[in-house]
Amino acid sequence: MSKESDEPSEGPRISGVKIDKGDVFIGTKNQYSFNFEAPKINPQAILILVEQYKNIDCKSEEFRSIKDELEEYDKPRPARDIIGLANKLKAGGREDLLDEATACKDKFAKRLSRYEFSTHHAAIHLNLLSRIEEKFNSLIVPMIKNEESSTVIDLAISQLIILPLADEVAPADATLTPKQIRGMMFLLTGNCYLNWHIK
Repeated sequence: MSKESDEPSEGPRISGVKIDKGDVFIGTKNQYSFNFEAPKINPQAILILVEQYKNIDCKSEEFRSIKDELEEYDKPRPARDIIGLANKLKAGGREDLLDEATACKDKFAKRLSRYEFSTHHAAIHLNLLSRIEEKFNSLIVPMIKNEESSTVIDLAISQLIILPLADEVAPADATLTPKQIRGMMFLLTGNCYLNWHIK
């Protein structure tokens, strides 16, 4: 019979394994909770918006107002330094998002151009862009200021902005996917309407 050695054995070792209420995990188990509920969706509101704008004349003053607002979102915000999407994300320490952010932003930019003169699409785009701006600045910026982890921030963005808005708009336009909504967020980021870095 060989004597057991107190020396560590050769080969791979697993450490930090813990069990919590039946869950087995390695390292630290993080559970995220929010002090607010995900917003309730109201698909009827978007359907009413589509009905209201689908037959207006694209030369009307009403449509011109929508176009003016959309054009503001589609170019850099006045009185802000123009540093672009890549530099905005780098300043916020979110280089990990750069490839996805660029792809999503470009995808939505193509859509915005394609439906430039579609009255109800323009109305939907303006509605969503303005709501993303408001939700990000009121819900996500405080989390950034509190130096929450990127995992928590990404989860909050998904649960409080991307998925609810995609679910809400789906009955009116199934092509406005979560990826398109995410593209809107990154378009707003690149044009300085959303800030991922708090000085």
